[in-house]
Amino acid sequence: MADPRRITLIAFVIAFVTGCQTRPAPLTDAEREPLPTYEEVQAHAQERVGSLDRFWADAAVGLRFKDADGDSRREQGEGHFQIVKPNQVALTVGKLGETYLLLGCDDERFWWIERLEERIAYVGDQNGARDLASARVGVPVLPTDLLKLADLNAWPEPGSAEAGRVVELSRQDLDPSRIIAVEFDEGDRTRIVYLTRLAYEPVGVDLVSKTGELAARSELLGFERVLNRIDPLRHQRVPTRILVDVPSADSRIELSLSRMEISDRRPKALVFDFDELVRRFRIDTVVQLEDIELGDAK
Repeated sequence: MADPRRITLIAFVIAFVTGCQTRPAPLTDAEREPLPTYEEVQAHAQERVGSLDRFWADAAVGLRFKDADGDSRREQGEGHFQIVKPNQVALTVGKLGETYLLLGCDDERFWWIERLEERIAYVGDQNGARDLASARVGVPVLPTDLLKLADLNAWPEPGSAEAGRVVELSRQDLDPSRIIAVEFDEGDRTRIVYLTRLAYEPVGVDLVSKTGELAARSELLGFERVLNRIDPLRHQRVPTRILVDVPSADSRIELSLSRMEISDRRPKALVFDFDELVRRFRIDTVVQLEDIELGDAK
Protein backbone atom coordinates (compact mmCIF):
# COMPACT_ATOMS: atom_id res chain seq x y z
CA MET A 1 0.00 0.00 0.00
CA ALA A 2 1.27 3.48 -0.89
CA ASP A 3 2.35 5.75 1.92
CA PRO A 4 -0.50 8.32 2.47
CA ARG A 5 2.04 10.98 3.42
CA ARG A 6 3.86 10.49 0.11
CA ILE A 7 0.60 10.74 -1.84
CA THR A 8 -0.28 13.95 0.00
CA LEU A 9 3.15 15.45 -0.72
CA ILE A 10 2.93 14.57 -4.44
CA ALA A 11 -0.56 16.11 -4.64
CA PHE A 12 0.72 19.29 -2.99
CA VAL A 13 3.66 19.56 -5.42
CA ILE A 14 1.38 19.02 -8.44
CA ALA A 15 -1.06 21.66 -7.18
CA PHE A 16 1.77 24.14 -6.54
CA VAL A 17 3.34 23.64 -9.98
CA THR A 18 -0.06 23.86 -11.70
CA GLY A 19 -0.84 27.07 -9.81
CA CYS A 20 2.45 28.60 -10.90
CA GLN A 21 1.81 27.64 -14.51
CA THR A 22 -1.71 29.12 -14.55
CA ARG A 23 -0.84 32.44 -12.84
CA PRO A 24 -2.30 35.27 -14.97
CA ALA A 25 0.21 36.97 -17.24
CA PRO A 26 0.47 40.78 -17.35
CA LEU A 27 -2.07 42.42 -19.61
CA THR A 28 -0.93 43.08 -23.13
CA ASP A 29 -1.85 46.25 -25.01
CA ALA A 30 -4.62 44.37 -26.80
CA GLU A 31 -6.11 43.08 -23.52
CA ARG A 32 -6.23 46.41 -21.69
CA GLU A 33 -9.46 48.31 -21.31
CA PRO A 34 -9.90 50.93 -24.03
CA LEU A 35 -8.96 54.46 -23.07
CA PRO A 36 -11.79 56.63 -21.75
CA THR A 37 -12.77 59.80 -23.57
CA TYR A 38 -11.66 63.20 -22.37
CA GLU A 39 -15.31 63.95 -21.65
CA GLU A 40 -15.42 61.07 -19.15
CA VAL A 41 -12.28 61.98 -17.22
CA GLN A 42 -13.11 65.72 -17.29
CA ALA A 43 -16.52 65.01 -15.74
CA HIS A 44 -14.84 63.25 -12.80
CA ALA A 45 -12.35 66.10 -12.41
CA GLN A 46 -15.22 68.59 -12.42
CA GLU A 47 -16.86 66.75 -9.53
CA ARG A 48 -13.57 66.67 -7.63
CA VAL A 49 -12.25 70.23 -8.05
CA GLY A 50 -14.51 72.06 -10.50
CA SER A 51 -15.91 74.48 -7.93
CA LEU A 52 -12.92 74.59 -5.61
CA ASP A 53 -12.77 78.39 -5.79
CA ARG A 54 -11.66 78.87 -2.19
CA PHE A 55 -9.54 76.59 -0.05
CA TRP A 56 -7.83 76.68 3.33
CA ALA A 57 -5.83 73.98 5.13
CA ASP A 58 -3.27 73.46 7.84
CA ALA A 59 -0.01 72.34 6.29
CA ALA A 60 3.05 70.54 7.54
CA VAL A 61 5.72 71.75 5.12
CA GLY A 62 9.15 70.49 4.17
CA LEU A 63 11.31 72.48 1.73
CA ARG A 64 14.63 71.82 0.02
CA PHE A 65 15.95 74.55 -2.27
CA LYS A 66 18.94 76.66 -3.21
CA ASP A 67 18.92 80.24 -2.02
CA ALA A 68 20.07 83.36 -3.90
CA ASP A 69 23.69 82.56 -2.97
CA GLY A 70 23.42 79.08 -4.47
CA ASP A 71 23.60 77.41 -1.05
CA SER A 72 21.42 74.37 -0.38
CA ARG A 73 18.76 74.99 2.24
CA ARG A 74 16.33 72.78 4.11
CA GLU A 75 13.41 74.16 6.06
CA GLN A 76 10.43 72.54 7.71
CA GLY A 77 7.60 73.76 9.84
CA GLU A 78 3.88 74.26 10.19
CA GLY A 79 1.79 76.68 8.19
CA HIS A 80 -1.19 77.05 5.91
CA PHE A 81 -2.00 76.42 2.27
CA GLN A 82 -4.57 78.94 1.03
CA ILE A 83 -6.22 79.54 -2.34
CA VAL A 84 -8.67 81.99 -3.89
CA LYS A 85 -9.12 81.24 -7.59
CA PRO A 86 -8.03 82.01 -10.17
CA ASN A 87 -4.57 83.30 -9.20
CA GLN A 88 -4.27 83.92 -5.47
CA VAL A 89 -2.17 81.35 -3.62
CA ALA A 90 -0.29 81.47 -0.32
CA LEU A 91 1.90 78.88 1.38
CA THR A 92 3.28 79.86 4.79
CA VAL A 93 5.92 78.07 6.86
CA GLY A 94 6.64 78.78 10.50
CA LYS A 95 7.21 77.46 13.98
CA LEU A 96 5.51 78.21 17.27
CA GLY A 97 3.00 80.44 15.52
CA GLU A 98 5.66 82.65 13.89
CA THR A 99 5.79 82.73 10.07
CA TYR A 100 9.32 82.84 8.65
CA LEU A 101 8.76 81.83 4.99
CA LEU A 102 5.92 82.83 2.70
CA LEU A 103 5.40 81.92 -0.94
CA GLY A 104 2.46 83.73 -2.52
CA CYS A 105 0.92 85.55 -5.44
CA ASP A 106 -1.98 87.69 -6.57
CA ASP A 107 -3.29 88.33 -10.09
CA GLU A 108 -0.19 90.31 -11.13
CA ARG A 109 2.76 89.50 -8.88
CA PHE A 110 4.32 86.63 -6.99
CA TRP A 111 6.60 86.87 -3.95
CA TRP A 112 8.96 84.94 -1.71
CA ILE A 113 9.31 86.42 1.78
CA GLU A 114 12.00 85.31 4.25
CA ARG A 115 12.28 86.22 7.93
CA LEU A 116 15.33 84.20 8.85
CA GLU A 117 18.82 85.74 9.15
CA GLU A 118 17.39 88.89 7.58
CA ARG A 119 13.94 90.15 6.67
CA ILE A 120 13.81 90.22 2.88
CA ALA A 121 11.11 89.94 0.23
CA TYR A 122 11.57 89.09 -3.44
CA VAL A 123 8.78 90.13 -5.77
CA GLY A 124 8.28 89.73 -9.51
CA ASP A 125 5.75 89.96 -12.30
CA GLN A 126 3.65 86.87 -12.95
CA ASN A 127 4.44 87.03 -16.67
CA GLY A 128 7.75 85.32 -17.36
CA ALA A 129 8.47 84.90 -13.67
CA ARG A 130 9.11 81.17 -13.65
CA ASP A 131 12.70 81.17 -14.90
CA LEU A 132 13.62 84.25 -12.88
CA ALA A 133 12.24 82.74 -9.70
CA SER A 134 14.22 79.52 -9.85
CA ALA A 135 17.44 80.91 -11.36
CA ARG A 136 17.81 84.10 -9.34
CA VAL A 137 16.23 83.40 -5.96
CA GLY A 138 15.88 79.63 -5.76
CA VAL A 139 12.10 79.74 -5.29
CA PRO A 140 11.11 76.05 -5.13
CA VAL A 141 8.09 76.46 -7.43
CA LEU A 142 5.74 79.25 -8.49
CA PRO A 143 2.51 79.34 -6.44
CA THR A 144 0.32 78.97 -9.54
CA ASP A 145 2.39 75.98 -10.66
CA LEU A 146 1.72 74.42 -7.27
CA LEU A 147 -2.00 74.46 -8.09
CA LYS A 148 -1.32 72.60 -11.33
CA LEU A 149 1.03 70.09 -9.72
CA ALA A 150 -1.60 69.33 -7.06
CA ASP A 151 -4.27 69.16 -9.81
CA LEU A 152 -6.50 71.62 -7.96
CA ASN A 153 -7.57 73.67 -10.99
CA ALA A 154 -10.76 73.04 -12.93
CA TRP A 155 -10.14 71.08 -16.13
CA PRO A 156 -10.88 72.79 -19.47
CA GLU A 157 -14.27 72.07 -21.03
CA PRO A 158 -14.42 69.34 -23.68
CA GLY A 159 -14.22 70.80 -27.17
CA SER A 160 -12.37 73.93 -26.01
CA ALA A 161 -8.95 74.86 -27.36
CA GLU A 162 -7.42 74.07 -23.94
CA ALA A 163 -9.02 70.62 -23.61
CA GLY A 164 -6.66 67.72 -23.01
CA ARG A 165 -6.31 64.36 -24.72
CA VAL A 166 -6.23 60.94 -23.09
CA VAL A 167 -3.15 58.89 -24.02
CA GLU A 168 -1.48 55.65 -23.02
CA LEU A 169 1.10 55.83 -20.26
CA SER A 170 4.73 56.33 -21.32
CA ARG A 171 6.44 56.60 -17.92
CA GLN A 172 8.43 53.50 -17.01
CA ASP A 173 7.88 53.80 -13.25
CA LEU A 174 4.06 53.57 -13.46
CA ASP A 175 1.92 50.56 -14.36
CA PRO A 176 0.09 51.10 -17.68
CA SER A 177 -2.51 48.48 -16.74
CA ARG A 178 -3.56 50.70 -13.83
CA ILE A 179 -2.67 54.25 -14.91
CA ILE A 180 -3.54 56.42 -17.91
CA ALA A 181 -2.35 59.92 -18.86
CA VAL A 182 -4.07 63.11 -19.95
CA GLU A 183 -1.95 65.68 -21.80
CA PHE A 184 -2.61 69.43 -21.88
CA ASP A 185 -0.78 71.75 -24.27
CA GLU A 186 0.04 74.94 -22.32
CA GLY A 187 2.03 76.72 -25.02
CA ASP A 188 5.51 76.77 -23.55
CA ARG A 189 5.15 73.34 -21.94
CA THR A 190 2.98 70.24 -21.64
CA ARG A 191 1.13 69.29 -18.47
CA ILE A 192 0.51 65.56 -18.02
CA VAL A 193 -1.93 64.34 -15.38
CA TYR A 194 -1.74 60.66 -14.42
CA LEU A 195 -5.04 59.02 -13.45
CA THR A 196 -6.06 55.63 -12.14
CA ARG A 197 -7.99 53.62 -14.74
CA LEU A 198 -10.66 52.58 -12.23
CA ALA A 199 -11.61 55.84 -10.50
CA TYR A 200 -9.88 58.52 -12.66
CA GLU A 201 -8.18 59.81 -9.52
CA PRO A 202 -4.88 61.65 -10.06
CA VAL A 203 -1.69 60.07 -8.75
CA GLY A 204 0.71 62.71 -10.05
CA VAL A 205 1.43 65.49 -12.53
CA ASP A 206 4.39 66.22 -14.82
CA LEU A 207 5.27 69.62 -16.28
CA VAL A 208 7.42 69.09 -19.38
CA SER A 209 9.19 71.77 -21.44
CA LYS A 210 8.86 71.99 -25.21
CA THR A 211 12.33 70.47 -25.48
CA GLY A 212 11.16 67.42 -23.54
CA GLU A 213 12.89 68.25 -20.25
CA LEU A 214 11.07 67.51 -17.01
CA ALA A 215 10.44 70.87 -15.32
CA ALA A 216 8.54 69.54 -12.29
CA ARG A 217 6.92 66.34 -11.09
CA SER A 218 4.42 65.69 -8.32
CA GLU A 219 3.11 62.66 -6.47
CA LEU A 220 -0.41 62.92 -5.02
CA LEU A 221 -1.55 60.71 -2.16
CA GLY A 222 -4.31 60.28 0.41
CA PHE A 223 -7.33 61.92 -1.19
CA GLU A 224 -9.95 63.11 1.28
CA ARG A 225 -13.16 65.08 1.13
CA VAL A 226 -12.94 68.80 1.88
CA LEU A 227 -15.36 70.23 4.47
CA ASN A 228 -17.50 72.63 2.41
CA ARG A 229 -19.13 75.20 4.68
CA ILE A 230 -20.57 77.13 1.72
CA ASP A 231 -22.26 74.23 -0.09
CA PRO A 232 -22.21 71.14 2.17
CA LEU A 233 -23.67 68.91 -0.55
CA ARG A 234 -20.59 69.27 -2.76
CA HIS A 235 -18.02 66.47 -2.54
CA GLN A 236 -14.68 68.02 -3.47
CA ARG A 237 -11.70 65.75 -2.86
CA VAL A 238 -8.05 66.80 -2.69
CA PRO A 239 -4.76 65.05 -1.90
CA THR A 240 -3.58 65.30 1.69
CA ARG A 241 0.01 64.54 0.66
CA ILE A 242 1.61 66.57 -2.14
CA LEU A 243 5.23 65.83 -3.06
CA VAL A 244 6.83 68.09 -5.69
CA ASP A 245 10.28 67.78 -7.25
CA VAL A 246 11.79 70.50 -9.47
CA PRO A 247 14.95 68.95 -11.00
CA SER A 248 16.20 72.11 -12.71
CA ALA A 249 16.19 74.04 -9.43
CA ASP A 250 17.25 71.06 -7.29
CA SER A 251 14.27 71.74 -5.05
CA ARG A 252 11.54 69.73 -3.37
CA ILE A 253 8.32 70.58 -1.54
CA GLU A 254 6.47 68.19 0.74
CA LEU A 255 3.00 69.15 1.98
CA SER A 256 0.80 67.27 4.42
CA LEU A 257 -2.64 68.89 4.60
CA SER A 258 -5.25 68.64 7.34
CA ARG A 259 -8.39 70.46 8.55
CA MET A 260 -9.18 71.29 4.93
CA GLU A 261 -12.17 73.51 4.34
CA ILE A 262 -14.03 75.77 1.93
CA SER A 263 -15.58 78.77 3.66
CA ASP A 264 -16.27 82.48 3.38
CA ARG A 265 -14.34 83.35 6.54
CA ARG A 266 -10.95 82.20 5.27
CA PRO A 267 -8.58 82.68 3.55
CA LYS A 268 -8.31 86.31 4.67
CA ALA A 269 -7.57 88.94 2.04
CA LEU A 270 -4.40 89.91 3.95
CA VAL A 271 -2.43 86.82 2.88
CA PHE A 272 -2.68 87.91 -0.77
CA ASP A 273 -1.76 91.57 -0.18
CA PHE A 274 2.00 91.87 -0.71
CA ASP A 275 2.32 95.48 0.46
CA GLU A 276 0.45 94.74 3.68
CA LEU A 277 2.53 91.61 4.29
CA VAL A 278 5.72 93.67 3.91
CA ARG A 279 4.41 96.13 6.47
CA ARG A 280 3.12 93.60 9.01
CA PHE A 281 6.18 91.37 8.80
CA ARG A 282 8.43 94.46 9.08
CA ILE A 283 10.46 93.51 6.03
CA ASP A 284 13.70 95.52 5.76
CA THR A 285 14.51 94.90 2.09
CA VAL A 286 12.27 94.46 -0.95
CA VAL A 287 14.06 93.16 -4.05
CA GLN A 288 12.55 93.30 -7.52
CA LEU A 289 13.31 89.99 -9.17
CA GLU A 290 14.07 91.58 -12.52
CA ASP A 291 16.85 93.66 -10.92
CA ILE A 292 18.86 90.65 -9.71
CA GLU A 293 21.78 89.63 -11.89
CA LEU A 294 22.48 85.92 -12.08
CA GLY A 295 25.03 85.00 -9.47
CA ASP A 296 24.33 88.01 -7.25
CA ALA A 297 24.18 87.42 -3.55
CA LYS A 298 21.43 88.70 -1.35
